[in-house]
Amino acid sequence: MAHNKKALSRYATSDMGGQNQTNFYKYSTDSTAAEVLADGFFNDSRKTLKAGDVITAVVDKDGTPDILTILVDTVPSTGDVTTSAETGASGA
Repeated sequence: MAHNKKALSRYATSDMGGQNQTNFYKYSTDSTAAEVLADGFFNDSRKTLKAGDVITAVVDKDGTPDILTILVDTVPSTGDVTTSAETGASGA
């Protein structure tokens, strides 16, 4: 299933001053975790996202729902937006 940029909602911003901000988003989808984590899934939100942003996503809502914490890794002007599933610094 394709990314629905209207389902991506910013709910908080951590402002460290200047241009150094981290935005936090919620996202819900029927897409599976593998689909959501695939390079390019968030390409339609390229103008919204930036590296270091965090997305809390409920995935596979119409199947076996799960929750992911996703870190936006890269947002190039061309090519694929890349993300990774995060478990935190401890790896737990």
